Amino acid sequence: MASPPEPRERYDQELLDRHRPLLLFDPQYDYRVLAAESAVENEGNLLRRFDGEVLARSRGDPELSLELLTRYPAGVEADPDDSIAMSPDYAGDSRRMERSDRHRGRIYARVVDDGTLTWCQYWFWLYYNPKNLLGFGKHEGDWEMVQVGLRNGEPEVASYAQHDSGEARPFGKGMDLVPGDALRPIAYVAPLSHASYFEARTHPYFIGIDDPRGDGPRRELPVVPFGDWVNWEGRWGSGERGIARRIGFGPNSPARQGLKWRDPGAWHARLRYRRVRVLLGEAMHRLGALTSPSAPGISEATRSGRQVKVSWELRGAGPRRGAHLYITVHERHLVIASRVVRNAPAQDSTTLITPPDRQPEEVVVSAFNGLRQRSDPARRMISEEPSG
Repeated sequence: MASPPEPRERYDQELLDRHRPLLLFDPQYDYRVLAAESAVENEGNLLRRFDGEVLARSRGDPELSLELLTRYPAGVEADPDDSIAMSPDYAGDSRRMERSDRHRGRIYARVVDDGTLTWCQYWFWLYYNPKNLLGFGKHEGDWEMVQVGLRNGEPEVASYAQHDSGEARPFGKGMDLVPGDALRPIAYVAPLSHASYFEARTHPYFIGIDDPRGDGPRRELPVVPFGDWVNWEGRWGSGERGIARRIGFGPNSPARQGLKWRDPGAWHARLRYRRVRVLLGEAMHRLGALTSPSAPGISEATRSGRQVKVSWELRGAGPRRGAHLYITVHERHLVIASRVVRNAPAQDSTTLITPPDRQPEEVVVSAFNGLRQRSDPARRMISEEPSG
């Protein structure tokens, strides 16, 4: 019996643009998609060995760059435990680079023919993953992926990466498509974990829950090819605080992620339409509505120079009363400052400092209760504080 043909990779801009996913983020998103250059060009980032030896620095000598990942300095060999270590202001650096043309988000893509289906793979890079369970799981860097399988040029199936696994569905069945364009899928990006989902609602997984929303920023990102750096064998994020080479480590390069890269069809076949989990998620979503906290009131949102003062009022009673607040300041669709207020008083205020070159326009506030459920977000436009 003849062996199946080896999957063949190519790049087809027209085909990849035709099925390009639309990414929908949380209205108070934590991190958004950036270019891969952001990992190596942010000042303070390092290429380091697992034992701490620094091999290159951003803006240093040798200079850390995507090109250096493909060609180490003379006499130095790459090691799978090498990692890019990020400067500690993850949120601030990521938000700053969102505005840079060079570092602004894009989708890295390729086409793979496996003899049965043609796979359009779409990979995207996020600077940090703040999701944790019992204090574990945060890590620098995040490579996520969605793919569409075509038969005779028509989309037949789709599979979305989620945590260490993923989910597969027939294309257009139980999944949302871009309005007016039935060839393009929508991926709902979960806050904190950045896993991709077919619908915006509660999604349980092993020892955790994701809750992507459909009412945040919509990202129409350009599709571009990978560079040779995709084969780098190190980690896109420091493993200094990692556990057992898995928990807390940055991700491998896309080409080093095993079956997902090597044989997209075989990876898809290992996934399934998780009907039990879908039904459980729907039930949790409905039950959660009975105890989820009420949206807080925002009685004041004023600006004086770089300072934005936010006054709130918690609403609801019992489990529907918020215990903690998450406050974000927005310039258009971009989050420019944020604060968590733990054990928030029923009425109070706080002042956030915005970056010097930004124009804060809106405040968004959501409440969390003791069950870690989240309210709908409350919004208020920022007004100038009267002088004198």
